[in-house]
Amino acid sequence: METSELRRHLEAEYRRFRAILPGTGLKEIRVPSCPDWSLDDLVQHLGEVYWHKVDCIRRGARPTEEPDLSGLSSVEVLEQGYARLSEMFREYPPDAPAWTWFEPDQSVGFWIRRMAHETAVHRFDAELAVGTPTEIDAALAEDGIDEVLVAMLVSDTEVGDYPAGRPDLQVRTPSRSWFIHFGADGLTVDNQGEAATVIHGGASDLELWLYNRVAGEKLSYTGDLTGMGLLRDLMHQATQ
Repeated sequence: METSELRRHLEAEYRRFRAILPGTGLKEIRVPSCPDWSLDDLVQHLGEVYWHKVDCIRRGARPTEEPDLSGLSSVEVLEQGYARLSEMFREYPPDAPAWTWFEPDQSVGFWIRRMAHETAVHRFDAELAVGTPTEIDAALAEDGIDEVLVAMLVSDTEVGDYPAGRPDLQVRTPSRSWFIHFGADGLTVDNQGEAATVIHGGASDLELWLYNRVAGEKLSYTGDLTGMGLLRDLMHQATQ
């Protein structure tokens, strides 16, 4: 997805997240998809993520200190963090250097993409908390599936985390496929393979399942279903 589209989605998802927050009682509302968190915790977390990415861009290195956010409410942390992040994205072009945890892409564009998906998933979390969950835009969700598999899953999975040489697994939306290869030298993801396990569904349902936000009742599974459980476990580890 083009960076301009990701920026548009990020703005829309942030606005949706902010709009559903009640004026009071955030600490009393639980988040079903993040059972250890209140809605206040979720808001604080997303705001702190924004502040952290500002430092990743501004410093061009991994941040070693946390910003002083004392005295700010969770909503103020969120709003001020997003305002600063938006300023960074206006000031720096997508191809400008920035520190990221994904070695192949050390650019501001990486964080634009990452924050669009981070915000969309947490917007879903917030909607679950207040009882009005809605899907992620299909095009954004497809890009999110690509990111979480190609960047997050591959980066966080080591050879010992899976049985090397087991058959390929396919994740498929109506318009796109990803094949996960369990190689002896590492896990890889591309668009070709021979799948023994196929997980198929709408883009939003698949992305939310990969992020452990939904049980997957709307997805279909064929072939060796042990692969589904393996992927679920690996994704839980990669998206912590």
